[in-house]
Amino acid sequence: MTSANIEIRPAIASDARKLNRYVRHIFATSEHLITRPHEFASGPFRQRMWIAGKATNPYETCLIATDGRDIVGMIDSWTDRRERVKHVTTFAMSVHPDWHGQGIGHRLLNSFIEWVRGNERLEKIELHVHADNESAMALYKKCGFVQEGVRRRAIRYNKNDFTDDVLMAYWPNSSGVENIEGE
Repeated sequence: MTSANIEIRPAIASDARKLNRYVRHIFATSEHLITRPHEFASGPFRQRMWIAGKATNPYETCLIATDGRDIVGMIDSWTDRRERVKHVTTFAMSVHPDWHGQGIGHRLLNSFIEWVRGNERLEKIELHVHADNESAMALYKKCGFVQEGVRRRAIRYNKNDFTDDVLMAYWPNSSGVENIEGE
């Protein structure tokens, strides 16, 4: 497995089965996602409809990383249609555990930032990350994201085990001053 052969591209309808399989696996194996496996009720048909919705909405996307056979990572973005916040896009990202540490998350994130830069309406990128997901936080900071806030004990792993939800942001079309911690 080498990340040099990984293609980053928008998901298309024919990816539905593979995307459904990938998402089910990620929900079952990652402690750093909000959705649990039993909460994900989707099959290939619904996944195809979801992909079609992303493809027809110019302000949302689903980018996948594929090795030509399987999906090994993805970014899903969404926006609010209300006027005062429609300039903001939020995303979630995941990489298959077998591909961690090979630069796929970095490539996905850079591709997503470039996609946002090509969209005149979108001015700000936001994300939520578990405070104990140190590798993800390091990647986001490396790419210019800054912490905007913390929701204390917002994520519950089990009855007595919580973590904070860290809010981070990036302004892809700015001069850079907004992307400096504390500004």
